[in-house]
Amino acid sequence: MPKRVDHSSRRATISDAVMRLLARDGLESISLRHVATEAGVSAGQVQHYFPSREAMMEFATSTIADRVAARISAAGPDLDLHQMLTALLPTDPESAADARILISYLAFASVRPQIAETLATNGLGFRDHVAAMITHHPDPTTAADTLLALLDGLALHVTIGQLSPERARALLAAAIDDVQGHPRSAPN
Repeated sequence: MPKRVDHSSRRATISDAVMRLLARDGLESISLRHVATEAGVSAGQVQHYFPSREAMMEFATSTIADRVAARISAAGPDLDLHQMLTALLPTDPESAADARILISYLAFASVRPQIAETLATNGLGFRDHVAAMITHHPDPTTAADTLLALLDGLALHVTIGQLSPERARALLAAAIDDVQGHPRSAPN
């Protein structure tokens, strides 16, 4: 009788290995061999679920998007701009690991025009959502672009240890207040 394989369990094991490697060792660690070693399976089993490095990166990005959506949802149903954007900062070990993976993916996409185009299209939808939440600015789209660029930069600086999560939250809050017409000086 042939051995029964629990495909969903095996895919989850391999998927978890991809995410751990990306968070711990970065993009350069992603290969069939490294993922197989991390998951404790053969390279052929990895290739069955992820036929290429690109497939692994696409999976990781989809997983991060789901985790970000869950963090935003967990913050509550009636989020204001502060709550939503602050939920995207890396402030705990899980969100910091997600930020490292996302940064790796952005570097990966920067030299792959088709992936970059998809990211840009998805990003525009989120930008438009943020712009719709900006009520006291003459150009909400430009304000949203500015806030999202700041958010990306703050996430990077927190991830590399240049800023504390608290300082990043304070800087983001000051920028949101400024955009919303409630300027205050940036905290020290």
